[in-house]
Amino acid sequence: MDSTFAKNTVEQILTSKPAGITVINEYENTRTLKDSTRRLMVNIIVSHMREKEGRAISKATKEFHALGIVSLFPSLKDPYSKKGYEHFYDFQSNTGFLEWRVKTVQHKFRTSSTPQKKVQFRGGPTLLPRISGTSDDQRTGDECMEAISLLQHTTNCDLVFQKMRETFQYRRQILQDPQISADVLKIFTRFLDVKRLILQDFLLMFGAETASRFPERWTTSFKEKVIQEARSLKGSTVL
Repeated sequence: MDSTFAKNTVEQILTSKPAGITVINEYENTRTLKDSTRRLMVNIIVSHMREKEGRAISKATKEFHALGIVSLFPSLKDPYSKKGYEHFYDFQSNTGFLEWRVKTVQHKFRTSSTPQKKVQFRGGPTLLPRISGTSDDQRTGDECMEAISLLQHTTNCDLVFQKMRETFQYRRQILQDPQISADVLKIFTRFLDVKRLILQDFLLMFGAETASRFPERWTTSFKEKVIQEARSLKGSTVL
């Protein structure tokens, strides 16, 4: 792909709208973008892609615009990834800020056009437990989707723990939905390669005192039960 052409294309998209000029001005003044401004930029670019290609935006188009973003705004490039723009769009995994915005827009369209039946659960494993230790830092909507996208690519361990904490409530909602609960490890893959993330969720769910008993009782109370359960599971790309 031609990075100069991609850069000029993104610049033309942004300069054609007052909000886009705000994005460019902020970068020129600070050499970076606030999270809210980055979301604004992503929204503008996704809106443009939808105008050009409709609801079925090709992977090549999303990758082209991701390249354009980091070419126009070099400090937004990820120095630890292969191409530097995978956090905006990763062709292989079909994830990134641009993809999450596309999915959010599509979901809003489907929700507004199709009546949704609300399922009410009354106890058992679907009953939400009392949550301890959570605060107002929980992400929702586009912010939550961006946090999940960032988790897919960041190598900063402290940032992984922060974003996993900020998406805790969303993760709880997934676990209560029988249609998607089995996909929680596909969405939050960092559980598989970062230690102590499960313990952090226990802390948020039950509080420090109760969560601290989990490692103490692992060998005597939980280990054998988990092994037996694992043996009964069918193999998958995650397990």
